[in-house]
Amino acid sequence: MAARERHIKRLERSARLTTLLAGKSSRNKTLSDKICRFLVKRATAVKPEDDFLRDPLIDNDQGFDPGELDRFQRGEDG
Repeated sequence: MAARERHIKRLERSARLTTLLAGKSSRNKTLSDKICRFLVKRATAVKPEDDFLRDPLIDNDQGFDPGELDRFQRGEDG
């Protein structure tokens, strides 16, 4: 039981620290706020290969040209 209690205490401390960092980073006034913002951003960043919202068409700049997009929005063929 002691190992389980230590693990729970560690998770509680981690949650309190995360909440403190997130609250401090939201102010963004002092240097420590900016450091907290950097730490939160770094800890919550998603690797590009794990990001399911990435779109290869956007990343490779293979989108529509302006004329093609305009025709598409008006519902014209061609």
